Amino acid sequence: MSDTVKPPGPNPFLTHLDGEIVTLPGRSLESMMGMFAHLESLALRRGKIAAVLADGAKSPGNSLKQSGYGEGELDRISYRELGRQVIRAAQTQIRVLQNRTQEIQSLILINNWPVADQLWAELLPDCKTPLFELNFLEELWGISPDNLEVGGWTLTRHWQQFVLIQAEVEVLLARRQSLMQLSDTLEGHLGLWLKRFADILDKLDEKSAA
Repeated sequence: MSDTVKPPGPNPFLTHLDGEIVTLPGRSLESMMGMFAHLESLALRRGKIAAVLADGAKSPGNSLKQSGYGEGELDRISYRELGRQVIRAAQTQIRVLQNRTQEIQSLILINNWPVADQLWAELLPDCKTPLFELNFLEELWGISPDNLEVGGWTLTRHWQQFVLIQAEVEVLLARRQSLMQLSDTLEGHLGLWLKRFADILDKLDEKSAA
């Protein structure tokens, strides 16, 4: 894995994972802000109170406190600890998305196109949330998305595949020809993508623990 970071070295991650975080590296702070802004928009779209997320977006430390870190622990948090907490959150989200995708593909078959539109509109932004978190991990740990492979798939290809799946689903929704085909696409293409995502997170977790 020595070639999975920039520049190459004996450690699979550019960052010294046990080092304490003083400032976030590279575009990590920007990525975190984007993630919190995305979560806030989800809360607003669903009519929920977004005050907590808004506070978290203004201060990344607030979100960490809500995640179980006390005042003293925050002063000593390492790259490894922060990254693995992000992984755990993303793993939970992927499991939820896998269950939701199975439910949605069944609901599509017994409903009409307006319902299918609504179901996809609700699922799409939630699929993007763990992608924001993966992007944050790349920045935090210095992972090269073009070089790190899991099951023959690079992180870059994983991102690109989601774009293709989104386009495919939206074409099917626009054509309104076959609800069965739409359901099969969610089951096959999106379902497989989510499984690969889970494998990627498991691999990153394993590597960070080494």
